[in-house]
Amino acid sequence: MIRVVTLDPIDDKQLAKFNRTLYTAFGVGSEHSGSAEIPAGMSEPLDAEKLVDAVKGIRAYTDDKVLLLTTRKLKDRELPSGTAPTVGFARQGKDRAVLSIHPHKDLESAYKGLARHALHQLGHLWELHHCLDPRCSMYPPWTPSFSQGEPIFCTFCREKSEQKIRLAKS
Repeated sequence: MIRVVTLDPIDDKQLAKFNRTLYTAFGVGSEHSGSAEIPAGMSEPLDAEKLVDAVKGIRAYTDDKVLLLTTRKLKDRELPSGTAPTVGFARQGKDRAVLSIHPHKDLESAYKGLARHALHQLGHLWELHHCLDPRCSMYPPWTPSFSQGEPIFCTFCREKSEQKIRLAKS
């Protein structure tokens, strides 16, 4: 089950559409599981790595994946190759990821790109790595064309995610 937890108010109809896209991509249930508070002391831009660990009070089962959704800006990350803008973050193989809608006014205004980023972050939770196919959502998100692509997986990444999901259920 994919549990989408909002950290800021987001339109219910837009969330329902977003969850249908996640369901279609992964073939597992996806639902808005309520909202949570940004921990005290965290200021904008939010540190995505700290945020993933610090948000409390989320009800989830062992095999569930949690996607935190915020309208606030995430802090650019320092990487060995330089500073990278951060739209989302996930710890490979763990259970939580975060995605920011910022700078868009709502989920609908940049739907395709945000849905693609969500698939990318959730793919990392199911231990998928970056893909060489530019049509795939696991293609590196820092590339200029990433946000214009469809929120889909290539055949290889789709099969690999389905395999990981089946193993999680057994």
